[in-house]
Amino acid sequence: MFMENILAMQIVGAVLVLLAIMKNRDPIGFNKSIFGDVEGVEGGPAASMRMLIGGGFAGIGSINLYCSFNVEDTVATEAILVGTAIGLALVFGTILGAKFRGYLEHIPIPPMVIFPGLIAICLYSAMG
Repeated sequence: MFMENILAMQIVGAVLVLLAIMKNRDPIGFNKSIFGDVEGVEGGPAASMRMLIGGGFAGIGSINLYCSFNVEDTVATEAILVGTAIGLALVFGTILGAKFRGYLEHIPIPPMVIFPGLIAICLYSAMG
């Protein structure tokens, strides 16, 4: 079970860090891929917010990667995975909230796949 937790933490950590790199490498291009050529998409505030969101994902991912190599207790790795699932659920809930409050016309496909997938990996490993 412990090795499954470690692998889950590494998968979640790697996906989040890669997502963060994509957001920070080209925040304007990332915004355009989601929202198209709408007014303000190329502006500094939109790009800086994308980078900030990417930084948050890098932080969560880095915590998972670091702990996967340094935490040697099954109960602790389960707690990290459940905590990560809770955090990702809050991020996903914020995206859904933006849609339901009318700030988004549609929810992009990637977060609809990535977040539930990562949450499922965390919970499956921690609760399994």
